[in-house]
Amino acid sequence: MSTNFYADVSSASQHALAALALTGGSRVGVQRDPVYAWALDPAPTRQVGLVSGGGAGHEPMHAGFLGRGGLDAVCPGEVFTSPHNRQIHAASTKVARGGGVVHIVKNYTGDVLNFAIAAERLRADGVAVDRVLVDDDLGSEGQEVGRRGTGATVIVEKILGAAADRGLSLEDLVALGQGVVAASRSVAVAQRAGTVPGSDRPAFDVAPGTLEYGVGIHGEAARESIPQPPLNELVSRMVGELLDSLDVDEHGVLVLVNGLGGTGDLELLHVLAEVERVLAERDVVLRSAVAGTYVSALDMAGYSITVTAVSDEQWLTDWCAPHATTSLPSPVLAATTVIGEVDEPSAGEPSAWLRQLADDIAEIREPLNDLDRRAGDGDIGTNLDNALQAAVRRGTGADADLAADLKSLATAFSEDVGGSSGPLFGLVLVRIATAVATDAGAVVQGLRDGVEAITRAGGARVGDRTMVDALVPAGWDGDTARGRLDDDALEAALAGAIATSTMVGKRGRSSYVGERAIGTTDPGALAVVAVLVAIVERIDGDIRRDELRTRLAELVQG
Repeated sequence: MSTNFYADVSSASQHALAALALTGGSRVGVQRDPVYAWALDPAPTRQVGLVSGGGAGHEPMHAGFLGRGGLDAVCPGEVFTSPHNRQIHAASTKVARGGGVVHIVKNYTGDVLNFAIAAERLRADGVAVDRVLVDDDLGSEGQEVGRRGTGATVIVEKILGAAADRGLSLEDLVALGQGVVAASRSVAVAQRAGTVPGSDRPAFDVAPGTLEYGVGIHGEAARESIPQPPLNELVSRMVGELLDSLDVDEHGVLVLVNGLGGTGDLELLHVLAEVERVLAERDVVLRSAVAGTYVSALDMAGYSITVTAVSDEQWLTDWCAPHATTSLPSPVLAATTVIGEVDEPSAGEPSAWLRQLADDIAEIREPLNDLDRRAGDGDIGTNLDNALQAAVRRGTGADADLAADLKSLATAFSEDVGGSSGPLFGLVLVRIATAVATDAGAVVQGLRDGVEAITRAGGARVGDRTMVDALVPAGWDGDTARGRLDDDALEAALAGAIATSTMVGKRGRSSYVGERAIGTTDPGALAVVAVLVAIVERIDGDIRRDELRTRLAELVQG
């Protein structure tokens, strides 16, 4: 059974190339036989054509880099297969100008051989031709065939594209490209290999909890498998090795954090933030940085980091120059970006009750997430845990009373948890805290005030499959307001939460899955019960409701 979304066609490469041409509109042309694509609207100042290519599976490289400020022609092979020299010869002939053509070649045997044969054919035709060989990969350092060409290809093609538009000669472009390559190194890691079209499993296995360190951009495993460390440690190692392999001076560095196809932009931005930290620790100036997917390896879950040691300010000008391609990065100088300080909650000593509640929630974090994945987005346990940890960090004192602890908790839910459920529950907690501050027995009145507040804000009612289904029976016995928050109220709240398993969601993420949510208890309602149990225990002198907690835990486990 296929695990991806490929059409049943004879050539995955040609099918994708036709679609990529659509995104280029009137700026990109496609030749069917031999297959290549070329830019229809090059800069009139360009004297030399730029041609690159390689196997499919690395999109958006190279076809996405066609256009002004980028490449003149690209030659795609089939997945992870080099293009034929016939393609390269035809494409180069199409875009060669009076100054000739430069081939930008990644250092793989098939690519090197076919570009070399095409170059000999071009010379026989009287076309001036030379190449820039990209060999930046530290993961293949020391191999007889040399380092592989990986992420630095993006930097080379971006800088040479702008330089070619400035009218540089063939000799100057080659010298520039070789200089950028020599100043660039990359290293990549992966949690999962890519899956080639027609296959139902990844190209190689990665053991759970491990990474392939120094992986390439094709179907080959790395030479080293390592236990997966925390991101800060992993990036420190990667950037450290890259910097140690380069001569970095006062001009600083360019950085490309590149996704390998199965890694989200949020993850890549986290990687980039860690890269910036390491550079700062080593007193290396970050001149410009880009994070995104530019050189993929099908759907490989991983990323690469490329560092280029700047030796000429013109490199930065060309790197940041505008372009008319669909997929090349559009960098800016790092100096134009201002990063503000993060406001951390003031540290204080939490009460024993607040710390215990945080520990209890931490234990059910992942089970709540698992429950949430069945009918939501799988993050409610994380959000709840984050709120409790923030409240613990704020800490209102070891001897804080219930009102102070609830106010701290309300602030955490309102200000430190995203989405809708956290801030809404924060409204309930702040109303309880306000009521308790003036009357220790007014917990249930504060709860009712909170329910009315979130109903006004969010519109949820009993039966909508939300936390309201647990909160309302805790505050009311039918139409009668309860006199106190006690064991009867907790039992009613738990029953209300259980009832959500029979409901179709009308609010929140569960509303998007319709009847598929039936049979799964709403995790937000269960989370509310967990907090209410802790509040009742605090009111009654910290007497734990073990039997109720056991039933609640069984429901959370699903």
